Amino acid sequence: MSWADATAELEELIQNKQWAQAQQRLQSAAQQNPKTAASPQWRILNSQVLAGQGKRQEAIDVLQALIQEFPELPEPYNNLGVLLAAQGQLEEAVAALQTAVQARPNYKVALQNLGDLYTALAQQAYGQAKNASNGNGLLPLPKPAAQTTTSTNTRTLR
Repeated sequence: MSWADATAELEELIQNKQWAQAQQRLQSAAQQNPKTAASPQWRILNSQVLAGQGKRQEAIDVLQALIQEFPELPEPYNNLGVLLAAQGQLEEAVAALQTAVQARPNYKVALQNLGDLYTALAQQAYGQAKNASNGNGLLPLPKPAAQTTTSTNTRTLR
């Protein structure tokens, strides 16, 4: 089986969430051709299989090692960002996704993931603001800009 065929087969197993078969395929590829198993693409696929099996920290470790070795590749940063976000490490996830976009400015998946993360952060901030009370030492929230006045316009804007 060619490398391209094996990769396509592995990607299909991952897409169908057939984690055990994907893990077996990775292991047999590593035995047959250790060079293939060490390639960045297969290591990214391995991290996806690990994450799918619930081994998130192992998946993160694989991606971080890959980033150390190939800091110019955007895919490990994207996948790391997704895993970090899933663990609630939102600031770290933003940093990873921003690095992916810096490495490849037109990386659509990373841009979408970053947008989703910013949306989640905004919803979280709005939720915190809504639940904040003025009575426990917190500064009052500033009024929205549409309600401020200026020296040239003394009536409240609506």
